[in-house]
Amino acid sequence: MSTLSVADQTTYFLCSIVLGLILGALYDLLRAVRMLVRARGVSVAVTDVVFFTVCGVITSLFALPFNKGDVRAFIIFGEAVGFLSYRFTLGSVMGKFYSHLARFLRTFLQNIYKISEKIFDLLLKVISILVYNIHEVVDKSLNKSASVIKKHHSADKAQGVSRGHNKGRYNEQNGKNAKARKERKDRGQRKKQKRR
Repeated sequence: MSTLSVADQTTYFLCSIVLGLILGALYDLLRAVRMLVRARGVSVAVTDVVFFTVCGVITSLFALPFNKGDVRAFIIFGEAVGFLSYRFTLGSVMGKFYSHLARFLRTFLQNIYKISEKIFDLLLKVISILVYNIHEVVDKSLNKSASVIKKHHSADKAQGVSRGHNKGRYNEQNGKNAKARKERKDRGQRKKQKRR
């Protein structure tokens, strides 16, 4: 252990009070966060343990340049004085401020949540209406195209019947003409045979 003069110890003690004030302000911020999220029971205990562990590490690092890492009682006492001084003076005022701020932020966030919920509901309604209308348009266009295709098929069938009917007439006429030609030919041959 290194020996420190009284002046060094006094400086060190005053610095530890300042460090205690800073740690008090940090604890106040932690308290504000806990007020905001409404922490209770186990979560408060866990955050306190984590905070005081961090305070121990900071105290060790603080003691490094002054006393080669040796933490003395007056350093811890100075930090406690600074911490409690902050806690019972500015900390009590800040506690009330953080309480009001947490309440304001909670109501603000709840209002934002309600507004975003309404906007989301409105968007869902608009999207459902759009999807329904698109479905109706597609359905109508499909029905229309199906009816057009049906008309074309029925027109093609009708044309096929008339073509077949016309073809039958044509074949019938050709048959009659062929028969008439054959009869003429036969008559011509009979006449020739009579002349002989």
